[in-house]
Amino acid sequence: MSDAPAVTPTPTWGEVFPWFREVMAEDDAWYVGQVDSKTDIGVARLADAAVSRLKSLPVGRLYPAVRRVERLDDLTWPKHRLLNALHRGGCFTGDDLSYMVIAEMLSWESVGPVIVKQILEVIALEEIRASSAR
Repeated sequence: MSDAPAVTPTPTWGEVFPWFREVMAEDDAWYVGQVDSKTDIGVARLADAAVSRLKSLPVGRLYPAVRRVERLDDLTWPKHRLLNALHRGGCFTGDDLSYMVIAEMLSWESVGPVIVKQILEVIALEEIRASSAR
């Protein structure tokens, strides 16, 4: 018997974000790759797909791990403006954000698709962290 710890394979984008396969074109199958490759590009594509094609869905349906975030302030935000937008929209916890429909976020004052995409990129990174911890 070996005392070596079991190696857990790195999940693919499609495993962490199963909804993503349904919205991507068949010829754009990069999501079958492992999550640890091209993370910045991947989370940007996820956010773009969510904002452009899945506006009617709540954030928690796409990113279920957000519910476990006790305070959104505890996440790493590249711009303070993103957190301010969430607070103005009434989102202070992951649970608050999980029920927020993307279309409603787009209607917040001084918030457009770019800001919503940047928020969703941070949430996607949290989803990746949560899937790696399983």
